[in-house]
Amino acid sequence: MNHKEISIFPRKLLGEDAAAIVLSLTVVAYVVSLFLTAIVHSHEVLLGGGVLLLGWLGPLAGSFAWFANPLLIFAMYFSKDKPSAAKLAAFFGFALALTAFGIKTIPSDNGSYEVLGFGAGCYLWLACFPAVFIASFLSSRKSRAPAPGD
Repeated sequence: MNHKEISIFPRKLLGEDAAAIVLSLTVVAYVVSLFLTAIVHSHEVLLGGGVLLLGWLGPLAGSFAWFANPLLIFAMYFSKDKPSAAKLAAFFGFALALTAFGIKTIPSDNGSYEVLGFGAGCYLWLACFPAVFIASFLSSRKSRAPAPGD
């Protein structure tokens, strides 16, 4: 396999709109993650949508992972027009999102609950960050590619 074959592999696999396909799948994955279990704690499970609605209160518990969401949305929105900025947002968003694994307890009006684990919604949400990074990378490759006939 020569260098030219490697550089166009995603386009061969997904077609010319590889970035759009990856980005579309990322958006679908993000929405699906809202309906799946994100956090399992000693009292119940929290779905991704609930975590999204209440996660901005995370700093009260010492967690800033929720703030990765605006970076993810930014990266999704700008992955085609500003792929460099989108890649940076996806990278830093992913780093911030990984801090979710540092959550040990969730405060509640009835005390606090011990976090027992993380569900598929959390992992699907985390997978959105590298996926949008890849979509941005494919967009940047497409924008630098010479037009047919050049």
